[in-house]
Amino acid sequence: MQIRKLILKLGLYGTICIAITSVILLKYGGNIDYFYVKFTSPKAKSMIIGDSRSFQGVQPTVINSYFKNSDLDLPMFNYSFTIAQALIGPLYNQSILKKIDKTSNNGVFIISVTPEMFTEHKGYDSTSGIYREEGQPPHNMNFVDVNPNFEYLVKNASFFHFRSLFRQNSVVHKDGWLEELNLPTNEITFKSWENNQVELFLKDAKISTLSEVRFKSLEELIEILKSYGQVFIIRMPISERFQELENEYFPEFELKIDAITAKVGVPYFNFNNYNINLETYDGHHLNKNGGKKFTGILCDSIANQLNINNTKAAKLTN
Repeated sequence: MQIRKLILKLGLYGTICIAITSVILLKYGGNIDYFYVKFTSPKAKSMIIGDSRSFQGVQPTVINSYFKNSDLDLPMFNYSFTIAQALIGPLYNQSILKKIDKTSNNGVFIISVTPEMFTEHKGYDSTSGIYREEGQPPHNMNFVDVNPNFEYLVKNASFFHFRSLFRQNSVVHKDGWLEELNLPTNEITFKSWENNQVELFLKDAKISTLSEVRFKSLEELIEILKSYGQVFIIRMPISERFQELENEYFPEFELKIDAITAKVGVPYFNFNNYNINLETYDGHHLNKNGGKKFTGILCDSIANQLNINNTKAAKLTN
């Protein structure tokens, strides 16, 4: 009898804890976890895919407003993650396909590429199906569009940062866009953050090689997405310092992307070749204002490619 009472008490306690956590996540999920919102929103007719650069730098609200009067399947959803998760490969492809609304036939799929998204580290073998991103969201998620998402609670509680609820230095919006609110306020802080990002890049680049499996996965992903709409490959604008580092450690990357996009017949926009000067807060992540301007410029490029005339372009890019 005592064992039964203990089990009932533990069950009740667990239920209360889950209920409280669910309520907090429903209201503040975008503050305490970068990814939770990704798996509580509906399936997407159009999608942004990539790492932290597009996670922060491509704003769905700008795209939705720009193309509001077009026949494109909207709204846009940002399904980008950080570089630890957003590695192009079979695992990311599978999750993307789970998130797509299969009724879409004129969607827009923006794939932001960086060299690090195609790398393999020592100790892993992508040719044998051993990927370093395995076990992390979104790859460990079966359900990507339920709210509240108890699967995420069980599998990914380690990603929760409840102290962020009070600091609120960043927020992931319902459309999947990460808005960073804690930005450097002077040149000294900016340089410090940039130097830190350079150190992280170098630490990773020195143990990385480009993976043919990941390039093949990009090609496969593009071919699948083409059945749901228009696909655009982009390389987001970064500082000259970061450009030089990427070219030094991954000199063949650009040629590989050019070859793939030419083969599958999709546009590729390398915005580092454009004469634009946008604000980052660490050398390679656009801040809120820079991201808004960039998304407007990206919309112009997409509209030109699709022969869509939009008079709102000047308002969005100014």
